[in-house]
Amino acid sequence: MELDDYDIDFSGIDGVLDDISGGMRDFDDYIRILTEGENPVSFESIFVMIKDVLTGEINSIKELFIQIILIVIIASVFINLSKTLKSRQVAETGFYVSYMFLFMLITVTFSRLRDIASDSMNNLLSFMEALVPTFFMTVTYVAGSSTAVAFYQTALVIISLAEIILLKIFLPAVNIYFIFAMLNPIFGEDMFSKFIELLEKVIIWGLKMIFAFVAGVTLIQGMIIPAAGNVRRTILGRALSSVPGAGNTMGQMFESVYGAANLIKNAIGTAGLICIVIICAAPVIRLFVYSVVIQAGAALAQPVSNDKRLIDCMMAASRAFRLLLSILAVTAVMFMITIAIIVMFITPI
Repeated sequence: MELDDYDIDFSGIDGVLDDISGGMRDFDDYIRILTEGENPVSFESIFVMIKDVLTGEINSIKELFIQIILIVIIASVFINLSKTLKSRQVAETGFYVSYMFLFMLITVTFSRLRDIASDSMNNLLSFMEALVPTFFMTVTYVAGSSTAVAFYQTALVIISLAEIILLKIFLPAVNIYFIFAMLNPIFGEDMFSKFIELLEKVIIWGLKMIFAFVAGVTLIQGMIIPAAGNVRRTILGRALSSVPGAGNTMGQMFESVYGAANLIKNAIGTAGLICIVIICAAPVIRLFVYSVVIQAGAALAQPVSNDKRLIDCMMAASRAFRLLLSILAVTAVMFMITIAIIVMFITPI
């Protein structure tokens, strides 16, 4: 029994994938390749994708890094000049001018990365909203309607968590964190450091709690709910096998239909995992690279700069980039865990 025998419509998923990236395969192409026992994604293609992302960003990364170092050097010149002239005003003027340029430079970069993270999360949500109905239709074939409904409701809850809490609360919270973290060094006194620290901890611990909740709920469901479906399938299979005369044939047909449905279910789930990775790969790489570049700039500038406030500004920006990366990664991993548990635990008896 083949994929076409189940008359599953993937046009909605293909439409979402086309909007996200015109270079991706059609969703049913991934499924056909998987059902044939082949690997739709090779290590070479992964390496090429990473190389393309880095190549596309190399000029922006180089310019950002050079500009950061130049700004720090200019600030150091002002500070050393103030020592020569014994004028505190020259040092403060140099700091504010340098900080203004650094602030604008990093803010532009943060705005672009924030938009990348937001767009990626919206793409993930759109993909999951298109995938979930199709995926759970095949789960119904394999595990029965009650099991499919239970997992379907869990998937809807996870999508709602990602949309309401992660996208609409945590992502704006990173914006607030970034603004206060960048403004705090300007003031002579340390006015917002405790608030910044509190906000960072709230975001990090919130992500951990949401991840633990989703992983725990889906794992428990995966271990308990399919057991009831297995019992019903065992009873039905034995009942068909006990029919006089045609029992063996009917039992074999039942196992064939069920096995084919399970294969397609696994293929759809695996294709979904692959698409999630492809959707998130480039944004995750960009966020990681820019976070490392900003932190590397701070590390190299520290021996040169005579003003700790510039270094604090860059370190705060790097942490903000990592928070964006964490939110996007947790969103993707939540969806991947949900799909993976269904693929692993709902199996033939």
